[in-house]
Amino acid sequence: MRPRRIIVLAFAFLLAACSAQVAAPRPTDTPVATTSPTATPRPTNATNDVVYLRSVGSGGVTNILAIDARTGATLRTLPDGSPSSDRSTLYATEETNGATQTLVRRVDIASGRESGAFTLGGTYHAIWTDSGQAALSPDGRHLALSIYPYKVDGEWVTGYKVVDPASGTIEASLDLKGQSTYGFVAMSPDGRSLYLNGPLALSPSGETDSGIRVFDVPSSTLLPANAIAGAVKQSGFRAAPVFSKDGRWMFSLDAGNPVGNCTSFDGPRCSPKPDERPYVVALDLVSRRMMTVALPMEQRTTDFEKYVLWSLAVAPDGGTVYAINPALGLIDEIDTRQMVIRRTSTIVVSRADTGPLSALGQLLFPVAQAKRYITGGAVLSPDGSRIYAVAFKGISVIETATLASRPNYFVTDEEFDSLALTSDGERLYAVSNTKRTIVIVATRDAARLGELKIPAFGQTIVRIDSAR
Repeated sequence: MRPRRIIVLAFAFLLAACSAQVAAPRPTDTPVATTSPTATPRPTNATNDVVYLRSVGSGGVTNILAIDARTGATLRTLPDGSPSSDRSTLYATEETNGATQTLVRRVDIASGRESGAFTLGGTYHAIWTDSGQAALSPDGRHLALSIYPYKVDGEWVTGYKVVDPASGTIEASLDLKGQSTYGFVAMSPDGRSLYLNGPLALSPSGETDSGIRVFDVPSSTLLPANAIAGAVKQSGFRAAPVFSKDGRWMFSLDAGNPVGNCTSFDGPRCSPKPDERPYVVALDLVSRRMMTVALPMEQRTTDFEKYVLWSLAVAPDGGTVYAINPALGLIDEIDTRQMVIRRTSTIVVSRADTGPLSALGQLLFPVAQAKRYITGGAVLSPDGSRIYAVAFKGISVIETATLASRPNYFVTDEEFDSLALTSDGERLYAVSNTKRTIVIVATRDAARLGELKIPAFGQTIVRIDSAR
């Protein structure tokens, strides 16, 4: 099977699980603020935090749940929306007037109290990336909303609006029609550029290719494909992106083409194509330029279950990015100022299940086994000294000073998809959508503090209010 077809199938599993926003059916019921339990209260967890989880239910209906981490009870249910960069304010969207208008409410996330609202004509919804990035500029002055794409005469219709969330004034509108949808990728911190995944196109080689397009907000114009200087086409699976603290840089990792012409990587006759090797992509969202740094060719793998387990973590100043794959036992430290690899190291390999039943499952259902998709696979401790990363099973921890991993840090049979730390770095929350739980881990000694049951697909942890 061609690698691109494998990637498409892997994404299909994700779409089936969480009803992705670009093609999700329009919800028929508007979520309301209420209190409903996600689990029978169990006062056993050794923490008093409040966890805010973006939960995607059946039919694409999405809520933000405020969960008491001690008991597992849901304290509040907020409608879906776009949070501010400090996660204090939510711009929540709701259909009104017979689904002909959209009410955008400004809500204090901690209390659930509304502080303002405005109405738009048409039906729009909040936008999130796979990694939990919302379409609201860091300064809170520009908010992008999207329609639910639909088909007319065999073509997809995609629409976006950019508004001033303080006044509701429309800054720009974009309506597109084509053979595929245009999915949101990122917004520049100044609100001048929306980055969108363009529709699939057929290249001369017969392979499909997807490029990033820029919508220029001041002129309400979709710019040509060459508007991004140095842009490179996607060659393989791309892990969920991460962003610098100021929102200017978006970093992603392309795992490369898993099927290439090289049978060895150290022989003189092996001349791999540039797009066969893994590489890290840095996209400057303000200046609209892209830079890449290639990872060692030997880091490429044809083992699909390991291939999709790359994660990225970015230092607070944006000057360093770490590319981690515990399933392959690899970590790379990249200097993003120079776009060069500073250090590469091996770490403890997280092992897959290699028992006879697992081997039989991989033989009979090789793609179905690879439906996992990491949405937030690595986080840095507040002091930058450690990286916590999703492993094949369990969690790995790597010391940034040495790029060495702690052996057997948190070994379980759980497959985690997203991680989040409390602001003091004392507790790690790990989302497992396979088991529909959030596991709570003490970072000092990897002790398990408890777990929370979640009602649906947990895409990202929006915020954690630490116990005082």
